[in-house]
Amino acid sequence: MVGPGSVGLFFAAHLAAAGHEVVACARRPFDRYLVESATHPVDTAATVLTDPAAHTSGPVPWVFVAVKAHQTEGAAGWLDRLCGPDTRVVVAQNGIEHDRVVPFANGATVIPAVVYCGAELIEPGHVTHHQSAHLVVPAGDDADALVELFADALPEIRPTDDFATPLWLKLSLNVMANGLTALTRRTQMVFAEPGIERAALRLLKETFTVGRAEGADLDDALAEKIVAGVVKRGIPGTSMYYDTVAGRPTEHDAIHGAALRAAERHGIDVPSIAMVHALLDARAPIAD
Repeated sequence: MVGPGSVGLFFAAHLAAAGHEVVACARRPFDRYLVESATHPVDTAATVLTDPAAHTSGPVPWVFVAVKAHQTEGAAGWLDRLCGPDTRVVVAQNGIEHDRVVPFANGATVIPAVVYCGAELIEPGHVTHHQSAHLVVPAGDDADALVELFADALPEIRPTDDFATPLWLKLSLNVMANGLTALTRRTQMVFAEPGIERAALRLLKETFTVGRAEGADLDDALAEKIVAGVVKRGIPGTSMYYDTVAGRPTEHDAIHGAALRAAERHGIDVPSIAMVHALLDARAPIAD
């Protein structure tokens, strides 16, 4: 598991609890996985490496890349040590441009994944899990192998023949929620504010429009239900909210920037997304 932050640690912990030999490739050491959760709790021993040079046994069968998108190049040392032509690499990152991992993967098979896992990193090895625990991946032999890998673990793998729809639905949610929570420095309860609710709807509908041009099946009527549901469920902060309040760089280019690049390919005007991206881009650096 390259990048055992909130999401990476959650899935690494469950694979370890299911009896798999899991190595967390981290910047800071820890000796246990602790997942506080009403539905998916884990407390089990962890094996952690903090230096790629410490891995000397060659390529491994599975690698999960869960660093933030803008940190991918910084993980190249790990990928060089861990990946080979027979390795399967699951890219558990936000955004739609999962091929960013390909140049560092030594010919490995790269599997894009849409991540649904609401978790917050408390300290190395320790996360609080709020909601959702599954990965959506394109159907096929690689997806079947991933399902088998998680057969005895609690998180769910959901293969689909229509990967464009969940991919763009999740990007739309991130364009809406990550950007507005980061800019307002407030949790998703900010969507109860009428002005923010209207901004959220515009962001969702613009991203839906681009997603449809990319082959996703997204209905604008869903946008209002999404915003209402966020407020009703009292969903906490987003990854970019937590990064912002901690003074860390944000992955807005992998989210809003990716939506803008796709919109440009199709000649679609997305002024709300462009505005949010410009504000985020001016406020903080894109990469470490």
